[in-house]
Amino acid sequence: MDFFNFLKKHKCQICGRRFNRIENYMHHQLLYHSDKSTYDCSNCGLKFTDMDKLKDHIRKDHSLRKRNDK
Repeated sequence: MDFFNFLKKHKCQICGRRFNRIENYMHHQLLYHSDKSTYDCSNCGLKFTDMDKLKDHIRKDHSLRKRNDK
């Protein structure tokens, strides 16, 4: 096991992923292991529980990249 992964004390009992902070663990549980609807970014695969957050993400993270790629 990776030493730094071992230091992450919050382990998902479903998939085994580990987290340093309980907030990150809980966010992971909500996105990947709950029945709550998620919205996936078609550009990078990031998941959001709120459509507005997905739209903000696309505007901030992907609109700049498109301009720079041209």
